[in-house]
Amino acid sequence: MSVFVLDTSAILTLLNDEDGQEEVISLLDQARDGAAVIYLPFMALMELEYLLLRKASHEETQYLLALVQAWRLQKVESDETWGHRAAEVKAVTSLSVADAWIAALALLHDARLVHKDPEFEGVPGLQMLTLPYKVLGD
Repeated sequence: MSVFVLDTSAILTLLNDEDGQEEVISLLDQARDGAAVIYLPFMALMELEYLLLRKASHEETQYLLALVQAWRLQKVESDETWGHRAAEVKAVTSLSVADAWIAALALLHDARLVHKDPEFEGVPGLQMLTLPYKVLGD
């Protein structure tokens, strides 16, 4: 069975109808059919909430959060082991604290991280499914 971790950028790819949304939809279909497990880190959900709140009303934000949480995902809250792994990732990379948590979850579960962020490429041992992203100036 395939195992994935969704980064905030992957969720936004689907919500914003961006390039790469087909891959995210395919993964959600696989999870629905029992062919994949998709983890949703608490940190990705928090990032999603604050980003939505910057652009949408509280009501719309709550609606979109509920929509995402209705997907067939396994929400993962922090624990000590994950926290230590996130600290190890942060110590050897230039990732943000949030991204270190998200990458560490993928490493702990031997999962592929679904994302659009080129900064993840510097994480040793991280398996990735990189969605299309635009480089500034393209």
